[in-house]
Amino acid sequence: MLSGALRRWYAPGAAALVGGFLVATVSASGQGSWSRPASSLRPGEPLFADIWRIDTRAYPEEVRLFVRIRDNTGTPITHLAPPYAPEVWRQYWTQLREQLGLSHVPIDSFTVREYNEWDTTAYALVLLLDCSGSITPVLSLVHSAAEAFFRLKKPSDLLALATFSERFELISPLERDLGVLSARFREGRYRGIGVYTAVYDALLAAIELLRQAETPLRALILFSDGDDNASTTSALQVYEAARAADVKLFTVGFGYAQDSLLAALAVYTGGRYYPLSRPEELNAVLSEIYRSLRNFYLVRYRPPLYAGIHRVRLQLQLSGDTLIAEGEYDTAPITPFDTVSKQFERIILFDFDKATLRPEAIPIIDEIAELLRRYPRIRLEVQGHTDNIGTPEYNQRLSEARAQAVVDALVERGIDRRRLRPRGFGMTMPVAPNDTEENRQKNRRTVFKILAK
Repeated sequence: MLSGALRRWYAPGAAALVGGFLVATVSASGQGSWSRPASSLRPGEPLFADIWRIDTRAYPEEVRLFVRIRDNTGTPITHLAPPYAPEVWRQYWTQLREQLGLSHVPIDSFTVREYNEWDTTAYALVLLLDCSGSITPVLSLVHSAAEAFFRLKKPSDLLALATFSERFELISPLERDLGVLSARFREGRYRGIGVYTAVYDALLAAIELLRQAETPLRALILFSDGDDNASTTSALQVYEAARAADVKLFTVGFGYAQDSLLAALAVYTGGRYYPLSRPEELNAVLSEIYRSLRNFYLVRYRPPLYAGIHRVRLQLQLSGDTLIAEGEYDTAPITPFDTVSKQFERIILFDFDKATLRPEAIPIIDEIAELLRRYPRIRLEVQGHTDNIGTPEYNQRLSEARAQAVVDALVERGIDRRRLRPRGFGMTMPVAPNDTEENRQKNRRTVFKILAK
């Protein structure tokens, strides 16, 4: 659904292409070449750029792109933005734009800041491993990848380890000392083995652990096949908790993973999803996640307002070549986690005392039509509400006519009428006292309610 955020990044002919993922070559100790400066580039040397992930938590004030630039061995390229290249970065970062539906909107003002392994910023991370029945045949490989992941950890970072099946087991709380972590892991790595899988319960427990961390940089890495059959927690609760605690989810789906919600949880919390076909790939993917948390360019800008898919296109000029990085993020009022009875409002303007849509309402109608095309199983109730000017009977008729006008406009855009139910409430459900013009405007609204999904 969000192809840019889910897209695998690779370089043709790369020496370290593992399972479709390009990672830096590392030694047995896990300490390989983390980066190289732009000054070391040869003329015409092939480079690759991608938008690794997108953080929309501050939308509509700000969107943050996490961009990677690498050579054909997967090594990150540094010194292309402040604070390491404060004078010349504009010559590299040449263009940014968004596509909203059929419209292309240039982003004239944006900033770029480089982060790499020299930064001392501390992360709090949780590695959460599935130990349910479907995973136990590959546990030895999972344990080996976990131990290699420990060795990558920077001294300033906090790392916790947990396992789960039908229950959550905390093997080690957040800890900086690598020796302590390794000892706890060797002692408790087989705890949590079971038959059933409670992915969402385990995620919620791990998010709560990170919420208490002092550092604001929090990431949760989950390895699972995603086949939840024991949770009392929903995916919606996990999503809301992660957003509230500003925890980025990096989900690694193994085998025939039930990956649609694993992917959505990663993308909608500002993380990334990795599908694996073989357990041997886990070591490389964990390395990529950690190193990408440490080596990236942060692009920040104020986005255009649009309730739907934003397609981002970033252009760079490097080593005599043009690099393009693309991604997507979603600001629609419905997410994959929402359930029946979810409601959302849109300000749909009508001519005074009429049920005629004003021109300003047309873009909003188009956005809702696109949303219904993206979610073809959703059925909506379209609710019309008014203020208290006029009689109850008059306002009831007006609200019904306005709800019907919205339905008719959506049908004109190809939406099946059977998926829409107009309903007027008149002045019976105010959200504010009708004592000022500002409050009356709040009550003149259109509400959409999910009837089926």
